[in-house]
Amino acid sequence: MKKSAENKKSVFVALCLVCLTFSACHFSNRIIVQDDIVYSTKRVELKTYHKDRDRRSPLIYLEQSFVKKIKNKDDAVLELYDELALKNLSFQLEQKAFMIVDDKVFPLSIETAEYENIKSVRGNTENILTSDSTNVSVVTGYSESYKKVTRFSYILSDDLINEIKKSNQVKMRYYAGPDMITVLMKNRNLKKLKDLINKA
Repeated sequence: MKKSAENKKSVFVALCLVCLTFSACHFSNRIIVQDDIVYSTKRVELKTYHKDRDRRSPLIYLEQSFVKKIKNKDDAVLELYDELALKNLSFQLEQKAFMIVDDKVFPLSIETAEYENIKSVRGNTENILTSDSTNVSVVTGYSESYKKVTRFSYILSDDLINEIKKSNQVKMRYYAGPDMITVLMKNRNLKKLKDLINKA
C-alpha cells in the first residue's frame, strides 16, 4: 500500500511539473493588451525566451519584452527590454547591441543598462530508506552557482520597425570580450512580433 501511494505521488508531481512547463511556454509567447489609465495609453506586450544550448557560448538565456505604447493611431512607441544571463566566468557584456534584419545591421541605442552578479544556492538531497521501509529525503550538501545578468532597454526606430515588418529573419547581436553572441528570433516569435507591431 505504501509503495502504491508513493507511486501515485510521484506521478502527480511529474504531471504538475509538465503542466508548469507548458504553462510557462504558453505565457511567454502571448501578446497581452492592457489599458494604462496613468499614462492614457494602450500597452501591447510580447515576452520571448531563448535558452542557449551551445556549451561554448557564454549565454545562458535571453529574455525579451517588446512593449508597444499607443496614445492614438499616429502616436505609438515600441520599446524593447532585454535580460541576458551569462556564465560566471565570461567577460562582462559590452554596452552595445545590434539588431540584424535580414542582412541590414541596426545599432540599438541603449536607454538604460543594469549589471548584476547573482548567486544561487541549491540543496542537494538524497532519499534514504529507513528501518520501517519508508523513504526520507535528507539534505546531503549545498551547491552554489553564479551568473552575470545584464538588462538593456531600447526604443526601436520607425525605420527599424518598418524593416522588421517585411523581414524574413531577425537576429540580436551582443559582444562579451572575445565572444560574439547571436540570437536568432525563431519563426513563431518573429510572426508574433509582426502581429504586435500591426496592433493599433
